[in-house]
Amino acid sequence: MSNRMKLAKNVSTQLESLSSKLDLRRNIICRMAIGESLIIRDSVKDYRPEDITGFEFNRYTLTGEYDLIFKALITQHEKKKINDRDYILIYLRNHIERGVKLLYKEYEKINSPIDFISYLLKRNI
Repeated sequence: MSNRMKLAKNVSTQLESLSSKLDLRRNIICRMAIGESLIIRDSVKDYRPEDITGFEFNRYTLTGEYDLIFKALITQHEKKKINDRDYILIYLRNHIERGVKLLYKEYEKINSPIDFISYLLKRNI
């Protein structure tokens, strides 16, 4: 069972920027990114990262005690059974990468931590 994954360098740069601007740990931003990515109906199965030279994460750091919930959400999103290896190395990573890009793009428009969090909360109510 694989318990580690690496992100693309450009996604890691965006993740670090969001973490710094929002004053949140990177794993929390990753969890937000998964949620952001799951809003989009398209699968991330065929998403190909540009590289894997960015941040490396331990599975537990990313999903913690909620790993089974994240896996269930991603499995439901994909509408198929996902083995453990593919879950971490393909689906979880790809949802994080797509989600970080979406969050970063939105933050760049808003450019205020308080307004950004407010936007995310209001939009999902």
